[in-house]
Amino acid sequence: MSVPPADTPPAHRALLDAGWRTPLHPSPPREGAAGPERIRALAAEGYAALPIPSEFGGAGAGLAEVAAAQRALGRSDPSAAVALNMHAFTVGLMADYWQRHRDTSWMLLEGIAEAGALVASAFAEPGGSPNFMSSRSEAVPLGKGYRVTGVKYPCSLATTATLVCLTARVTGTDETILALVPRTSPGLTVEGEWPSLGMTGSDTARLVLRDVDVDDRLVFHRGPADVIDDTVVSGMVWFAVLLTATYHGVLSALLDQAARQMTGAGTYGPRTALLGRATRELLALGGACRQLATDFTDGAVSGHAALACAVGLRASLSETRDRVLAALTPVLGGRLYGRGHPAADLLLDSLAVHHHPPSLLTCDEAVGAHCTGRDITFDPAG
Repeated sequence: MSVPPADTPPAHRALLDAGWRTPLHPSPPREGAAGPERIRALAAEGYAALPIPSEFGGAGAGLAEVAAAQRALGRSDPSAAVALNMHAFTVGLMADYWQRHRDTSWMLLEGIAEAGALVASAFAEPGGSPNFMSSRSEAVPLGKGYRVTGVKYPCSLATTATLVCLTARVTGTDETILALVPRTSPGLTVEGEWPSLGMTGSDTARLVLRDVDVDDRLVFHRGPADVIDDTVVSGMVWFAVLLTATYHGVLSALLDQAARQMTGAGTYGPRTALLGRATRELLALGGACRQLATDFTDGAVSGHAALACAVGLRASLSETRDRVLAALTPVLGGRLYGRGHPAADLLLDSLAVHHHPPSLLTCDEAVGAHCTGRDITFDPAG
């Protein structure tokens, strides 16, 4: 039997890595490094400016390339990956917004690139909401800006971010704003950690805004509340693609554990089919993720059709995670239940995939609505 060269990746890894191309690859986590320290180091390596157009000092990476970087990071450091996923989604959305509008938002992108700033995505609010587009935070018009009050939770990059991107409903109107706020703004505080089982190094906590002044120049989008416009579609596509790529990396790392165990022990038998089942699930998911990234970037899919694809991909991600775990559990055995074992840590980290918006209960409804010619809505009353 021939032996592959030492620098040849295992067959399963070469198979799953095919098609994922990115200009940036993460350095291995330093042993003992805390989550915020790891996140800051990755930002300095170039992750902060990855999606920003090159004319503004960024790497100019497109959606597919940013997704590949997120996948690589998810494979090596799930906590940092899920935190930086929120930064990449937010900055990617801003870059896409500038590409469509060619407005003054380029100044914000340039500032982020120059400073290597991390941007927290402060959209989630306590208790969740069936309608993830609806914000309870209030923005009161005040001179040349707004005064915002509200709570954002859970919010990754809570202490490591330089800027916070938030949504708030303008008092007395049907308008919602999307704005950047310096994390050190008076009235903005970080209060308490996220008591999660996994993703414990994602620097996730509660952000409380008490009469925080927002300069009008840092508001880069205004629109009717609960209306699905191009910005909502773009945001959902970027989020779904990057989220899928991130957890594809986490699940690939779990597959690495199973393959290493099988080849190391030389025990195959029925386990070979289980490994094959998990691999084909990830092959299909990865292909769908890359295809949506390419189709959206090329304009092959847009509007509500793109939105339907995005929420469909997001729901498929959760289902794929469960099928991969079902296949690998007999292979990994008690290691999935062992405190401190890498496989058990990855199991816990992957559980977080079910709790990202939009709610799994609304995803199939949204796709079905589009397929039957009705408008997609994330409002249960609609």
